Amino acid sequence: MNAVLRTEALELHHATARGPLRAVDGITLEIAKGETLGLVGESGCGKSTLARCIVGIQTPTGGTLSIEGVHPGTSRATRLERARNVQMIFQDPWGALNPRLSVERIITEPLQVAGIGTRAERRAAALAIAQKVGLSPYHLERLPHELSGGQRQRVSIARALVLNPNLLVCDEAVSALDVSVQAQVLNLLLDLQTELGLSYLFISHDLAVVRYIANRIAVMYLGRIVEIGPAEDVWIHRLHPYTRALINAIPDEAARQDDAPILEGDVPSPVNPPSGCPFRTRCPLARAECAETRPELRRVGSHDVACHFAEAG
Repeated sequence: MNAVLRTEALELHHATARGPLRAVDGITLEIAKGETLGLVGESGCGKSTLARCIVGIQTPTGGTLSIEGVHPGTSRATRLERARNVQMIFQDPWGALNPRLSVERIITEPLQVAGIGTRAERRAAALAIAQKVGLSPYHLERLPHELSGGQRQRVSIARALVLNPNLLVCDEAVSALDVSVQAQVLNLLLDLQTELGLSYLFISHDLAVVRYIANRIAVMYLGRIVEIGPAEDVWIHRLHPYTRALINAIPDEAARQDDAPILEGDVPSPVNPPSGCPFRTRCPLARAECAETRPELRRVGSHDVACHFAEAG
């Protein structure tokens, strides 16, 4: 795989009075050029923390991460280089934009920080990318509060694209939008991917949205990947009991399986996770072995799953 992003046993552990909090606990994955990897899981499973590690907002405490084959450092030069290759689109298009800046200033700010172009060249770049995401020259003079939620998210996308990155990390990028606007933004992202050859890490709690946009799906639980593979294969041949429970919770009769487990209880604390398999305290397939040995990802069919008894589901 010609990987834009590659992580190997990536970890982010926080020291607490009760012991290490394992927010990201050994994530190994790759995203190829032009590919969308959808990342799903319940709130608190570590999806957004992983995203922040990838874009450099937080620093991993273990493992490795490479972007375009380069391991990013912490100097200003390497941070700028990472910013040129990886950008993030946040969940809240209102909170992500400076309310005091015009749309033009918001879009051109990354270019200014990177020292790219003259003021006229940056304005021209802002106009070109704004039109590419469906905004007009009129919108460049507006303030964020003068725009709709969908327009604000288009501004966020334009700002992310102005440095010509190879990877966009979309952290719940459409969850704050109305359903009709969600569809417009998703289709825009797909069009931009085709036109620009972009790769996406698309994080969402909405599995139906992820199925629509992603080439592959990774399911995350308590800081670890428990299932990963081609989107349709994971959706149809869901092997991990957690994946089956998540999809069965979707309010869509066509997605449900009569024998799929129903999620009960809360996600265990990442400070004090269960022994063995972290899902065993909520799993209908759990046996003695699950308390003794933590399952690692293994190939079953066309995708990978971390479950001792995946075939028994």
